[in-house]
This record gives sequence, C-alpha cells and structure tokens, in this order.
Amino acid sequence: MFNLLRCYSTAARATCSKDLYITAKYRELHKHYDAPKYPLVLCHGFSGFDKFTLLAKPQLAVAQAVDTAKESLDSGLKEEENVNENAKKRQVSVSPSPSPSSLVELNYWNGIKEALEKLGSTVFIAKVPAFGNIETRATSLDKFITKQCKVLRKHESKQTIYQDEKQEHTAESYKTFKQKSEPIKINLISHSMGGLDSRYLISKIHKSNKIYKVASLTTISTPHHGSEVADFIVEQVEKHPSLKLVCPKSIYELTTTQMKEFNKAVPNDPSVEYFSFGAKFNPKWFNLFNLTWHIMRHQILKNAAINKGIIPEVDDKNKLTDNDGLVSVESSKWGNYAGTLDNVDHLDLINWTNRARLGLDKIMWAKQPPFNPIALYLDVADKLAHRGL
Repeated sequence: MFNLLRCYSTAARATCSKDLYITAKYRELHKHYDAPKYPLVLCHGFSGFDKFTLLAKPQLAVAQAVDTAKESLDSGLKEEENVNENAKKRQVSVSPSPSPSSLVELNYWNGIKEALEKLGSTVFIAKVPAFGNIETRATSLDKFITKQCKVLRKHESKQTIYQDEKQEHTAESYKTFKQKSEPIKINLISHSMGGLDSRYLISKIHKSNKIYKVASLTTISTPHHGSEVADFIVEQVEKHPSLKLVCPKSIYELTTTQMKEFNKAVPNDPSVEYFSFGAKFNPKWFNLFNLTWHIMRHQILKNAAINKGIIPEVDDKNKLTDNDGLVSVESSKWGNYAGTLDNVDHLDLINWTNRARLGLDKIMWAKQPPFNPIALYLDVADKLAHRGL
C-alpha cells in the first residue's frame, strides 16, 4: 500500500513510528511536578503577543480627582520638616492602590506562566514582531533573552537560579554568573511559528553568545515543514495581486515549499535537545478553525497528488490530513516527537478555549474537558527536570 505519511529525512526528525496519542495524560493535573533546572522562555507564534490590551481604561473625572488629592497630600507631607512614624503610616494608608490600566487584557500564554512559576521556575514571556519574518522575529527574541539574562547575571548565581543547585551553600555556588563569566542556560518552549524563530535563533544567531546558552527547545504545533494554509493563501495572492497589500511577507516563509529550503539552511545545534508535540481534531461547524481545517485537508491532498501523481488510499489520507486547524501533525514533528494531542485545536494549546469548553462541558454533559493545557506545560517542565534541564 502506497504510504504518503511524510517521514521527512532530516537529521532533526525522530523515527517515523506510529503516532502516539497522548491527550489522556493531560486531562487533569497531577499531584506533583518537578521544576526544570534552567529558566524557561515562552515564545509566541504568528500574530502573537505577550499581553494585548483590548480596551484601555478611561481616565474618569473621579479618578482624576483622587490623583489630584493624592498629589496635594504628598506635596504637603514633603513640606513638613519633622515627619514621625505615624505620619508616614497615614501617608501610606491614604494612597490608593494601583489600578489596572485597561479594562480587558488578553494574555497569549493564558495562565501558563503563572502555573510554571508556582513550580519555582524562572519564566520569561518573549515578545517579538507579530507579523515579522523569521529572521526579524529571531533577532528580537535574541535581544529579549539577552536583556533578561544580563539582569540575572549581575545579581543571580547557580545557587539562586538553577533548581538542582539551590541546596548548595559553597562560596563558589554564590558567585554570580557575571563573576564566573558563565552564560545562563535556558529552555525555550515555543508555540506555532515561535518554534521556527527559536530554531533560527539557535542555529544562526546564538552560537557564540556569552550571556545565555539554549539547553533545549520544545515546540508545540510548529509548522516545521510548512503550513498548507500558507500554501493556500499564497495561491490566492498570486491569483489576486491586490491581496499582496494585506498579506504579511512572513506568510510566504511558512509555505511547504519555503520550509524545505529553511530546513536545509537552518540545521539543528547538536548541543541543544529538541522536543516536539503535534495536535489534531475534527471540527464542529461552529469551531473557529472549521474553515482552515478543511483548507488544510484539501491542500494537503492536492500537494500529495502533485508531488506523487496519485491520491492516497483512505487510511493514509486520514493520517496525512490530521491537523489542528493551522498545522498538520506531520509538519509539527521535529527532533524527539513526544506525541499527538487528539481533539485539540491550535488555540486549545495555549489555553484560550479551555475555559469556555470547561464551562460548556460541565453544563451540558457534566464532565471535564478531555484536555487541560496547563497539565501539558507542567508535564513539559517536569520532563525537562528529569532530563537535568
């Protein structure tokens, strides 16, 4: 039987064994997770962000009056020559507590950073140009990590940062990274296009960096071999040139054709460990990715027919077209493939739709949703810890 399961022959790919469906492992939180040894950097995907302010909070007249009164009070207190302790306490007590600057804020990594920090991990959320090309985004990622690690190097040591060395109490363990002239090792966890930024960073930018050293990269539904949605969009742009005005140039980089060239030009670093996860689902009519899921399916079969000259048999077709609405399972495989998350779409992976699904499932069917993304990221952290990362 003709096999169209794309077992990409690159040094980065693991064996092309049957997919392991691992969703059941992430239905509920476990009682215990270990924190990884090194700090974590979360890297967002295409059109992503760290925090997005949807609606700025208006500066109401009442708030302005409170601020004015506070300024007057502070000014009056400063004029006093002898301020006793009780006066200081009164000054603090009348100061209004800080209020959020927006009414609605969206976090790309919804609840994930907080969960990882509760383990004791040092966690950074990177921010790169949402629609930039891979090189631009990778350069921004490098600048972000360098900035964060420069701060850590001045004041932190292995004893305060690395989890397995926090029990060490020697003079050497308390020396800062700057004093020891050592880079801070980090783990990258990247969703979607963020995985491509991370790979470019590791392969092309970060090689001789003395500030930080990437120890591992874990990618979550990254289009390592391209996205057929990008193929479809580029085809439409070629048919309707006016669409070029609104089509980000980075879309062209994400096509299956361009990613073949990317993979040749961006080899893995043998000193870095690579892990990956994929996802698939069958959409309901109301799902956000219903249209793109069908586009993916159509385009995958179309590409397969063009490349091989035939349409695959049904069994192979179902495997071949598995996708999460934007990235196919086969495209998400890179390095050590941990498995496929079944009945999970592209946004479920960053906990955007889980709360809505949780509420609906409890109301309609009195059951827990099949996937808890927080459990996934805690397990990623735990596995890194057990690998000494």
